[in-house]
Amino acid sequence: MRAATETLRRGAHRQELSFSFGRFQLVPRRRLLLLDGRPVKLGGRAFELLHLLVQRCGELVSKDELMEAAWPGTFLHDSNLKVNMWSLRRSLGDTQIEPVYITTVPRRGYKFIARVQASLAEVDDDLAPADPVAVSKPPLLRGIVGRESDMADIADLLVQKRQVTLAGPGGVGKTTLAVATAQSFAPKCRDGTCFVDLTTISDPTFFGAALVTALGIRGNPDNSLTAVLDYLRPRQMLLILDNCEHVLAAAVIFAGRFLEDASQSILLATSREPLGTAAEHVVRLGSLASPRAGEAATAEQAFRFPAVQLFARRAAEWADYQFRDADCETIASICRSLDGLPLAIELAAAQIGAFSPRELLATIDRNLGFRAPGIEGMLPRHETLMATIDWSFRLLPHKEAKLFALLSVFSDAFEAEDAAFVAEAAGLNPVDVVTGLGSLVAKSLLSAEARGASLRYRLLDSTRRYATERRQVDPACRQALRRHAHRVVALFERSEEEWNWREPTDWTQRYLGYIADLRAALSWAFGEEGDPVLGVRLTVAAITLWSETAILSEAQARLEFALALAKTIECDDLLKAKLACALGWSLFYARKMSNENEIAWLDAIGFARQAGDLEYQQRALVGFAFYLLQIGQVPRAITYLEEATALADRERDLTATSEADRALAWARAFAGELGKSRPVLDRLAATYSLTAGRSRKDANEVYRFITVRFNLPFVAWMQGQADYAARLARDAVDAADRSGQWVSQSNALGLAALPVSLETGNLDALESFTERLRRNLERERISRWVPVERYFSACLRDLRGDKQAVEDIRAAIDELIECRFLMRIGSYLAVLARALLRQGRIKEAREAITGAIDHQERQGERWCRSELQRVDAMVLFHAGEPLRAERRLQQALAEARAIGATTFELRVATDLARQWIAAGRRDKAIRLLAPIHQKFTEGFETQDLVAASRLLHSARGTG
Repeated sequence: MRAATETLRRGAHRQELSFSFGRFQLVPRRRLLLLDGRPVKLGGRAFELLHLLVQRCGELVSKDELMEAAWPGTFLHDSNLKVNMWSLRRSLGDTQIEPVYITTVPRRGYKFIARVQASLAEVDDDLAPADPVAVSKPPLLRGIVGRESDMADIADLLVQKRQVTLAGPGGVGKTTLAVATAQSFAPKCRDGTCFVDLTTISDPTFFGAALVTALGIRGNPDNSLTAVLDYLRPRQMLLILDNCEHVLAAAVIFAGRFLEDASQSILLATSREPLGTAAEHVVRLGSLASPRAGEAATAEQAFRFPAVQLFARRAAEWADYQFRDADCETIASICRSLDGLPLAIELAAAQIGAFSPRELLATIDRNLGFRAPGIEGMLPRHETLMATIDWSFRLLPHKEAKLFALLSVFSDAFEAEDAAFVAEAAGLNPVDVVTGLGSLVAKSLLSAEARGASLRYRLLDSTRRYATERRQVDPACRQALRRHAHRVVALFERSEEEWNWREPTDWTQRYLGYIADLRAALSWAFGEEGDPVLGVRLTVAAITLWSETAILSEAQARLEFALALAKTIECDDLLKAKLACALGWSLFYARKMSNENEIAWLDAIGFARQAGDLEYQQRALVGFAFYLLQIGQVPRAITYLEEATALADRERDLTATSEADRALAWARAFAGELGKSRPVLDRLAATYSLTAGRSRKDANEVYRFITVRFNLPFVAWMQGQADYAARLARDAVDAADRSGQWVSQSNALGLAALPVSLETGNLDALESFTERLRRNLERERISRWVPVERYFSACLRDLRGDKQAVEDIRAAIDELIECRFLMRIGSYLAVLARALLRQGRIKEAREAITGAIDHQERQGERWCRSELQRVDAMVLFHAGEPLRAERRLQQALAEARAIGATTFELRVATDLARQWIAAGRRDKAIRLLAPIHQKFTEGFETQDLVAASRLLHSARGTG
């Protein structure tokens, strides 16, 4: 999901031994390859190969020497060397046909042919590959042959049309052409390219989830397709939907909505059949041109035809084949026999090491009569492809053939260790697997790519379909799907352990790469011949991935299904508790707080109690309490949090105790118990600090630093420390920004930075923070924050004189109530009442403040009671009832003093003093307001203190 981008980070320099060639610089000690001073992504094995070749520049380095350098003490098939050499050449921008840096010495080894200069060079200490970005990039190509004019035509179409579909049979090269076109077209796309591999899903239900994942959209969008369209709307991006045919209906729906939407983004699809939308421009992709009989007497003549070029290039890559005039007609005949299909040609070229060209042609002619069984209506060219794959399969030794069939259980890329686990059930040992993988790569039945120190293998779509048929009829492979599911369980259970210490980007990149296999394993486990208990285990093991990558809509559906099933079968209570907890959190981020959320949390508490697991009891209690706070049930939340703190204390888990203490202190602040809340929050704020590490443990420390700093400002501001509150809120926002914790930043903005800015009258800060929240919601769309952003944005416009903004304030509040996001709703309604009063709309203001008081009393949010009473008094005063207004202000003053809310005390006293001054009671007004004003040691530029200061100055000046 996350493709690499490289950057320079400035720092100290030191001298390092380095090798320079062309625009490249190799720094062995640092394991760095630089291109024009910027790091180049290079796998570990490829680095060792390059280092040895550069050290022996101009010399032949044998295959055995290279294998020993990259895989010391290990026996491997030499195709592993070829894969890594291909990866290395790709990183250098080199080709085998016209090499600049590395040339092949047939059957012997390789030679580095560029001029190399060794020296001591200044290298930045901090130079390192930067973090990957979120958007899924197209796969890297081995090179495209014979499609240059097609590329140009499609690029021209993409300038004119918003949807282009490459249609054609399997193996014709649709994906290769789409990716090559995207690479050439990239400069015209301001926001880059996103590649969506639809072969990783088999269920159209997850089409939206595949798009969301590929685009790196986080959060819990109510509708995945809407979220994708919202993401693309302001961008100029090329979106590639690859292999649409098996999810055609879903692709058509998305394409239709995409074309209706106003956006500069462009859609490029590949499919065996067109999508059929009204504005679709279809490019029918034909085969590569092959010479007719007699047209290719010489190599020069033959190389005019792309089919021959492709054959010669692939044969040279895998078998060191040297193209000769004597072979021209034979190879031309091979290309014609294979209908010019690129994949079929590559499969044939891979056999050139085992057959001479004439033997290869004879073998193809004998075997091309094969037609894939049971597939009616297959296009002739696709029959040719399937016949070629079948012919290649029949040439495999028995163990390789069995391995090839077994590999069809993998839905996406896999490692040798994964294949060995699955193959063990069919009697293949690890040596068989490693050797077989290398051989299958050499025969083009399997693709491989070096990632770090390991190779990742993958079957192409057409070969996977054929391999699946072979697996289904082979008795030795009957346990393959079960073994695959067990392997995926083991991987994701290991991912839970690694989550705490592995670098987050590396962790996500590794395990997100297995999401297609996760989906496939779940489908099997919950199917007719599956294992539901294993499916429940797998769902639990995947919770961390879903949480970290915020694929919450899919997670919610998976968790609901697994939990409902777990309740009906013999299943461990702790597994059920974990499912219910995860479901509670996924529903927590939904647009609307539903009763299903409460049911999930109560299930979690119950199952955790039955399991006797104190950790999950505490987690469930805290999670349920947060839900209760969101829906405005403060007293219930405090009850559950008091139980959670008691459990945490009993277990003597400092982290759990701190989290429960923080949550309880926050809840008590809402209840108006500021004296109990503040000391706890102060203690926790002093406990957590920002760390420089990059592990998940370090990220959790940063998370705690942020969360306590968006809880504490709320209390500090009420207690008269506006500047301190603003500083804490900004610290939380900035810390989340630096660490990339966008959900935490949205929380800090919505719960601290925006309310403090609004209430202190800092409109510049309010504007800045509102814009940050808006941008955040594009990165990580948490639906419940959308109306909050609209509310604060409307408040800003209202305070700047936009008379229409009050209706947007009302609409945002109505949406929050409809979503049951009721926390602080009373204070929001009070702000609405104040805005209505400024326009003289007294009746509407009374309705708003009456609703506010009703919510406050029902929800137990005593913290804002005095403020609501004050606004109610303002309404009474404007309605011509000054005596009732004064009595209400006296009640508000007593309430503010009772809970220790100094800011509210000042507000009430200022309003009351203003009434007394108007009635000629200046001395009494000064005696009330002056002592309260003197309590403040900061915040003198806030609107409350400015108003109080001016009133005192006016009263004293005229008294």
